[in-house]
Amino acid sequence: MRHLSLIVAVALGCAQVHACGPDFPVALLAQRSHTLLEMPEGIFAFESKRWAIPKTRFVVADADPWADPLEARQAAEIAGLSVDAAQALARMRAAADGEAAWALGADLSLELREYTAGAVDYHIGAWDRAQSRFARVVALPAEERRKRGIWAAYMLGRIAVQSNDIDAARNAFEQTRDFATTGGDDPLGLALASFGEQARGEWHRGDLPTALKLYAEQAALGSRSGQASLLMVARQISRTPALADAALQDDLGRRILVGYLFARDAELANVELLDRLAALPVNDVPDADRLAAVLYRGGDDARAARFAAGDTPLAAWVRAKLAVKQGRLDDAIGDYAKAARSFPADETWVDSNPFGDDEGLAVRCRVSAEAGTLALGRGEFLQALELLYAGAERHWTDFAYVAERVVTVAELRAFVDRVAPQAVATPEDRITPMPAQQARWLLARRLLRTGQGAEAIAYFDDPELRAAAQEYVAALDATGAWTKVGQARAWFRAAELMRARGLEIAGFEGDPDYAEYGGNYDLNSPYRYDENYNLIVDKRQDLAVEGPHTSDAERNRVALSRADPLMRFHYRGIAARHAEQAADRLPQRSQAYAAVLCTASSFVLVREPETAAPIYRRYLNHGAFVPWGAQFGQQCPAPDFAKVEQQMRAQWIALAGRIALIGGPLIVLLFVIRFWRSRKRS
Repeated sequence: MRHLSLIVAVALGCAQVHACGPDFPVALLAQRSHTLLEMPEGIFAFESKRWAIPKTRFVVADADPWADPLEARQAAEIAGLSVDAAQALARMRAAADGEAAWALGADLSLELREYTAGAVDYHIGAWDRAQSRFARVVALPAEERRKRGIWAAYMLGRIAVQSNDIDAARNAFEQTRDFATTGGDDPLGLALASFGEQARGEWHRGDLPTALKLYAEQAALGSRSGQASLLMVARQISRTPALADAALQDDLGRRILVGYLFARDAELANVELLDRLAALPVNDVPDADRLAAVLYRGGDDARAARFAAGDTPLAAWVRAKLAVKQGRLDDAIGDYAKAARSFPADETWVDSNPFGDDEGLAVRCRVSAEAGTLALGRGEFLQALELLYAGAERHWTDFAYVAERVVTVAELRAFVDRVAPQAVATPEDRITPMPAQQARWLLARRLLRTGQGAEAIAYFDDPELRAAAQEYVAALDATGAWTKVGQARAWFRAAELMRARGLEIAGFEGDPDYAEYGGNYDLNSPYRYDENYNLIVDKRQDLAVEGPHTSDAERNRVALSRADPLMRFHYRGIAARHAEQAADRLPQRSQAYAAVLCTASSFVLVREPETAAPIYRRYLNHGAFVPWGAQFGQQCPAPDFAKVEQQMRAQWIALAGRIALIGGPLIVLLFVIRFWRSRKRS
């Protein structure tokens, strides 16, 4: 218990990082053994940022894969230039060779004129002339080469690599980076790109350690190109014995190989490489915890435990999974606490692809949610609620299940009052709400469902929803009106509100309403198809709580919190019941009686015809003929309560008249008798 409390204390931070989730986020509780035993893969792009500590930051300008690189270069070339200068530069670029370009740039500065003429020569293959022009730009004083100094040095490096002069290339690329640190213009991110160009030259020369160091620094600075280059290099090393031998002799090489296996072990073609890494002393393996994770995923528990002995959060996470696997759940709790305490709150294993929609793995959230899964299986429901809330930003579905179906209403209310005492919702929050706001809304709906409407209102932070909830609660209160028609009006109004706003004010976050998805999806659908694609409709069942890491106590609580009625959009069933309550208070031969039952049927006719059928039979057995009866449950007029009231007033007046006709003479008789008796006594 102490360890679980510690996890909660340190893990809540991951619930504060705003994120947009996919329509169907991963539900960890759906496969609890898999959740607790699976070790997620790392992300190579994330790992590659960890392998160097850059001393200087450079402009990151990775090319947009959907953009035209020529357009990007042209835009960078004319940035800050006058219209005349930009036009002159464009004419130079269109020239046949560098000499012709030089002649067209007489009005440009020397650096622009020399560089552009050199670029024209480079693109036609006149490298010697281009090299001379770029060298003259580099030789200019710093203040005279601010716009093109970095560009020229970079191009000198590229020419040197293509000429296989690796030493000259190294000097040129180092000069590129030196120019960038002293304030030269670098809109294309050439200083950062120079790491990769230099690394390519070293790689072809056979200097693996230097190439890896350069690629690693480029990747650590945030270059997607550098990260991709490292991935390709790691693949080639893993498949080439001679390169693997060289990499295993280098500290960074071993680290890259371990990171590659941690993120891409399914690609491993040479199993011997993993064995060679695992045969090394633990202290000789950088990121031993990553290797432990790889070994664990492969079922090599003994060696995984050896490499997971360190004092890192990932090592603790691996140990926790080993403990779960071996049935040592108390040890698992302790290691989960260690992992949750140690992982940075903002650590997310995510690819750097700008077009990907994967949010990545928010590691502390995942660890907390796994600990919550373990606590739930042990029957520690309040701890499970706390831990799953800590990971609710990424694992809301799992938290919502425990909040809605497992803990009691009183337990949930005490929890929400503590973690989210105030949560002000805005229209934007309705689209991507934070867990605190979601928890308050979930509690509000659960309170309303369980007959605690007055208490629920305070938790509807959205003004529109609060108003709808207040009107519904007021309608229920009005069902105690002193007249039957007043009661019927109130019940019918409550029915209308529940049908129109039920998902928002009373719907289940999960099954059977799935308010989490706006009611648009049913993840526990009773519909299925046979081998001939014929539709089969089964009776709807509540969520099944079965398999490892579940308990009878959880099953009992889930049974007590099931929807009533248990149907898709259960609030429609409640609305139909409210409407039938209205009918109970109306004369059976009235238009209002038929209209109220028609409306009740319309609430459930399409999805639950077996629920609508008894309502229709009730009308047939007791109601009066109405001209719209053929469209019963489909087209329903508004109930005419006023007419019922008018008829009932007329009945009361008639009754009063009859009473007066009978009661008047009786009163006179009683008066005479009383008078006679008083005279007789006197």
